Amino acid sequence: MGRFVGAGSAQRGFSLAEMLVVVALIAVGTAIAIPVTMASVQRAKGDSALSVTEAFLDGARDRAVAERRNIELSFQAPNILRLHRVEVPSGLKTVVGELRLEAGQELLKFAGVPDTPDAFGNASVFEFSGTAPFMFTSDGSLIDSAGDVSNGTIFFGVPRQPDSARAMTVFGVTGLIRSWKWRGAQWSE
Repeated sequence: MGRFVGAGSAQRGFSLAEMLVVVALIAVGTAIAIPVTMASVQRAKGDSALSVTEAFLDGARDRAVAERRNIELSFQAPNILRLHRVEVPSGLKTVVGELRLEAGQELLKFAGVPDTPDAFGNASVFEFSGTAPFMFTSDGSLIDSAGDVSNGTIFFGVPRQPDSARAMTVFGVTGLIRSWKWRGAQWSE
């Protein structure tokens, strides 16, 4: 036969003190998780912009080689990179690509963040040797307006969010592009 619980038996629940301890633990966990999550989001946005920009510039170099035409790079602040094909023999320019950095990313240089290890300069948002315009050529190299090989760096990130700082360096002789991520104390690839 089954046992019946009588109306007078004691029922155990949670005390107010126990409930307050659980609520306090949840509040502490949330206070720790939110800043960590925000920093992760900033880094992810920076990484995304880095990948998209690298693919865009690789595509510009590949297009110059494939079409046997110079592809000129231009930068429009705050967040636009544009490509122009230089037509032969007229020298007229045709827009062939445009990249708008998204998720709050802008072409910008954070104060206090040093130059990349490639040391091409960090005086401005995009720092290239020689004089503008800069273009990829049919052999894949990057040159300036005088036809001299040009090395350079492009800096970008989300304003007031140093964890999002990213940079790309372009080696003029080969057109090789190297990506950099700012890690708070130094650049890493």
